[in-house]
Amino acid sequence: MKRAVVFAHYDKNNKIEDYVTYYLKSLKDAECDVVFVSCCELQNSEIEKVKNYVIHSICEKHDEYDFGSYKRGFLYLKNSLNDYDELIFANDSCYGPIYPISEVFENMEKAECDFWGITKNNFGYKKSIGHFFIKRPHVQSYFIAFNKNIFMSEDFFNFMTSIVHQDRKKLIVSKYEIGLTELLLEKGYRYKVLVNAFENVNNITILKWRQIIENYKMPFIKKSLFDLRNTDVATIENYENYLKNYPKNLIKLSRQINHKIPAKTKIAIFDFISGFPFAIRKIFSILIDKIFIFIKD
Repeated sequence: MKRAVVFAHYDKNNKIEDYVTYYLKSLKDAECDVVFVSCCELQNSEIEKVKNYVIHSICEKHDEYDFGSYKRGFLYLKNSLNDYDELIFANDSCYGPIYPISEVFENMEKAECDFWGITKNNFGYKKSIGHFFIKRPHVQSYFIAFNKNIFMSEDFFNFMTSIVHQDRKKLIVSKYEIGLTELLLEKGYRYKVLVNAFENVNNITILKWRQIIENYKMPFIKKSLFDLRNTDVATIENYENYLKNYPKNLIKLSRQINHKIPAKTKIAIFDFISGFPFAIRKIFSILIDKIFIFIKD
């Protein structure tokens, strides 16, 4: 297959970190044509870091988050899209790939579907944007691929060009990430995911990251885990054991991990909590955040 990738980037310091360069090189090695779209006004010295791995770079602040970057890359490719068999949207929210991305492509080429992703989330915000999750299955947009019958369609074009700034992240997730899967299903398209597991867990990339790497060959791990933004629902203790083939120097921790209790105990606690429904798990996370702080990374 001939593949085009629109890669969405953002960095608060207007930098392209080494893990992003590694990711882009991996896509280039898998013979993908990558359009790099940054929601930052990057200096030329930063853009130079990726020039050997991309066919084009777009760097402009737009405040439309990843889907705004996907829109810009899609519109850049519009006149040449017929040359491709598959269009992929990917972003910089993950470290990886942990193993060659070409192995993922080989696996998913066998899947009988019109679009596919790495993981799905069976839950999402209400369309009215309430505080609780409901059943709204969708392919997670950090890596999602479309066949030609989708990306050349009028419905897809209309969806992409409808993307505008939203005031709240929940609206972005509801309207664009979840909305895209729902639109395509409504039009009769079929999807598959590489990691099809833990149907009752609302975000397996955070809550079940160990299990999906170890047992389902998940090729990525979420960067937010290492930014230590999920310490009330997950731990990254002993992460090195799961990333043996990934350069450890690319991973940056926002601070040192707290080791106030044994790693095995901490892992067991979070694995136990992750099996509960969202409402019950939320109670546990509040207790950990406010009272049992010593459990957190």
